[in-house]
Amino acid sequence: MRIEIYRGHVLDPDQMEALRVQLENFDSIQEVDAELRGIIERNWPHLIAKLPPDDV
Repeated sequence: MRIEIYRGHVLDPDQMEALRVQLENFDSIQEVDAELRGIIERNWPHLIAKLPPDDV
């Protein structure tokens, strides 16, 4: 797994795993910033469908 940085902090493998589990438990995600969207898109493409439309 690649090294990811979110809001200036390196996410360790345990944090990445916890984030993935938490995201998978949501039916949908109503709001996400561009930085987190990028992490999701790079690491868990199966979760992209849960994200709101990209306004960019």
